[in-house]
Amino acid sequence: MQDSVFQILFLGENLIWTALSAVLSSDPDATLRVHRLESLAGLFQALAVGRWHALVIDVHAWNFQGLRYIEKVRSEYPAFPIVALHSRAIPHLDAKATTSGASRCLALDQLSAESLYEAIASILADSKSQFLLEKSSQVPQPARESDGVTITFSKNQVITHALNNLLCVISANADLLSDKLGDSALEVHSLSEIKKAARSAAALMRHLK
Repeated sequence: MQDSVFQILFLGENLIWTALSAVLSSDPDATLRVHRLESLAGLFQALAVGRWHALVIDVHAWNFQGLRYIEKVRSEYPAFPIVALHSRAIPHLDAKATTSGASRCLALDQLSAESLYEAIASILADSKSQFLLEKSSQVPQPARESDGVTITFSKNQVITHALNNLLCVISANADLLSDKLGDSALEVHSLSEIKKAARSAAALMRHLK
């Protein structure tokens, strides 16, 4: 991990926030400071008054409204780094996030403090503008009902996405607990059973896709 501390905004639901918090807590050397926001309005307020390095957004949040939120932020802040967290269980979701304006996409099963840091660092290194929080000079257009990203997902894709997110949270917390539990046979066995069940469920999901 590098020495620079990145101040990051996060917009998303509890499930992904839990997974993100778990991986950051498991790395005591992480130089990432994440500030959670509850709404798009709160995000724009934070961007207007603070100095931030990047936005991390859960594209699945609120029935995939995260994709639309990426578009809205990008329309206001053309150069601001945006990292989209996505599940690889849903095909082409990363491509949709990129089309919406995400700077980088990071799969949930690859999420770690190091991978998030490197994603943000690479965006900042590639950026040609030193004014990342500079707002667009375009005149805002009235919102229309048809604005945003139109996407459809099958019932199986939505279920798979929810299960995959749940498995990510279970795995992340199991890894975190493994560093804190004692050496008793009961604790070791219980944690081993949790990890085994998560691996079996993940294998079943891959088989069903």
